[in-house]
Amino acid sequence: MEAPTQAKDDPETSETPHRFETPEAAPIEPQVAPVKEEPQPKESTSNATRSKTKAEGLSASELKQKIANIVVHPRLKPTPFDSENFEMEPVVTSEYGLVGQRFVQFDDLPLNKRGFKYKPCRPNKLFSSNLYSTADHAPHGVRVSYFDRSSGIACSEAMDAITTQNGWLSARSNVGVREGKWYFEYDILNANKDSDKSHVRIGIARKEASLEAPVGFDGYGYGLRDLNGQKITLSRPKPYMENDEGFTSGDTIGFLIELPSLEEQRKHNEQFAKELHQTSKKRKRAGQAAAEEEEKKLNLHQNIVRDQIPIKYKNALYFEQFEYTPTKQMDHLLNPVTVFGEKAILEKTDKPPTLPTIPKSKITMFKNGKSHGIMFENLYSFLPLNGDNDTAASDANTKQQQNPAYRNTDDGSLGYYPMMSAFSNGVVRLNPGPDFKFPVPQGSRPLCERYEERVVEEWLYDLVDEVEADYLDSFE
Repeated sequence: MEAPTQAKDDPETSETPHRFETPEAAPIEPQVAPVKEEPQPKESTSNATRSKTKAEGLSASELKQKIANIVVHPRLKPTPFDSENFEMEPVVTSEYGLVGQRFVQFDDLPLNKRGFKYKPCRPNKLFSSNLYSTADHAPHGVRVSYFDRSSGIACSEAMDAITTQNGWLSARSNVGVREGKWYFEYDILNANKDSDKSHVRIGIARKEASLEAPVGFDGYGYGLRDLNGQKITLSRPKPYMENDEGFTSGDTIGFLIELPSLEEQRKHNEQFAKELHQTSKKRKRAGQAAAEEEEKKLNLHQNIVRDQIPIKYKNALYFEQFEYTPTKQMDHLLNPVTVFGEKAILEKTDKPPTLPTIPKSKITMFKNGKSHGIMFENLYSFLPLNGDNDTAASDANTKQQQNPAYRNTDDGSLGYYPMMSAFSNGVVRLNPGPDFKFPVPQGSRPLCERYEERVVEEWLYDLVDEVEADYLDSFE
């Protein structure tokens, strides 16, 4: 009984039990468990960070990306060039005269073909990452494209008329339409005469339409024949103009293009893709679901994806991009022949279309100011489907598959373009306005106004690309 009494009277022995009771009375704090790695505090701060980064296999750039929660894919950085050493305007390499006009050809320009397309660019000292911005050749307005034409096409000096000494060849304008109500005219300068075999075909077409054939050869274009006024698409002519009158030299053919808003077009495509997914029996391949999610993200908020690099070609600077090319579905519509392992696709009027169309879209034709009614309606859609099981997108062309970031996306060039075709010295001229020979249909806009909009769009996309590239380069 005396031993406990002595312990209480001793100040040293009374403090010792008090120290050991505190940790035993705090089991509610499991974080006071023994430290897992004792030697770590002995290392310096820099060595500890280096050891942790090495253990996770992360470089300094990858560590910054992880902290910012982004993934930076390697990109081909542009090579700096001095603009003073390059030609800014195309050089004429050959010429000849026809119907009182001088037609020229340019052999030193890169043409849009083989899955690639081009446009002029120039150095921009304000851009520290991309270094270059979009430019354009004179004349600065809606005209025949220098790059979007067949190599056998000759253009007038004003770049508003085309001809060829060969068989059917085509050219598109430099500006297309994506939404709205637009009007333009074609002046027929030499076609469908008894004295020669010259002919022209006119209409509108998408970027995928072949330039080595007349407009209307495939499903990407809608054309009008001069011989008997037939309308044509997918190489299937149908009666259109009264009494098969057609048109000839001296006539003026007006085109009125009506397209709903891009928002309405996207909603229609989403519904089409949803129905396609419900009826499709295809199983998704490994990794396809993840790829589709990436495609959806790329198309959010009407995103424009331009994967372009500056190149030097024959002493000039151009942006090179992947071009949109035909898909298997459209090829099957053109040639519905059963191939081993594939099923032929036929477009029937009594069944839903196999490819998405643009609701409320139509083309109305005017001859010398007189309307001949609707020529085509419910045109095929040019926007990416962005569906869960997008059959049309799953068979994308090889060039687009080589660049996953570009596949099934919109680069801002999608739309319908005025397209002209010539045969054996046929000559046709594009008149985008504002000075038309005949009154503009009510509620429509002259195509010439679209050029300024396109210039602003290109500059906006250039700025967005520069800001994005500058931000991503900061992680290197």
